[in-house]
Amino acid sequence: MIKEKSWYKTLLKIAETYNKIITFLCVILLTAQTISILIMVFGRYIFNHVPKWSEQFALFCMIWFAMFSIALAVRDDSHVKMEVIDNIVSEKALLYFKLFGMLCNTIFGFVMVFWGMKLVILTWPTKLSAFRISTGIQYFSAVAGGFFIITNAIVFCIEMFVNYHDTHLAERKVTS
Repeated sequence: MIKEKSWYKTLLKIAETYNKIITFLCVILLTAQTISILIMVFGRYIFNHVPKWSEQFALFCMIWFAMFSIALAVRDDSHVKMEVIDNIVSEKALLYFKLFGMLCNTIFGFVMVFWGMKLVILTWPTKLSAFRISTGIQYFSAVAGGFFIITNAIVFCIEMFVNYHDTHLAERKVTS
């Protein structure tokens, strides 16, 4: 059984740890975005003054949150999909469908990293107008999100193959 191997347990523990960190960052980003939007609303309707930074900061948080949450959805295969196929095809065919989907996710992650780095380099000299940080930091979210999509897709595929292998190995032992 591969599930008892130390390398497999270590791999899952590392993936679980960094996904907990990403989840924590998502909570912080969503909370910061909510607070920023509340400041905008109260500023607009109560004080007739909206701080310049609030809208841009909310957008900044939303962009980073979106990239990280996409990577989290890849890890546990919870992204939007047609689940009707899961019930129609065999378990082996479903494995190939999921593998193809994760291959597409991995390619998408590589595209995000490659073109995201080009965009970061291109936009690094410019500053966001409201809170004066490099625009490249905002676009670096594509690089970080792409990296985490790639790693989560690889870990998901390994886990999927191990589960399939161990399940069928146990079935062969029972039938022999």
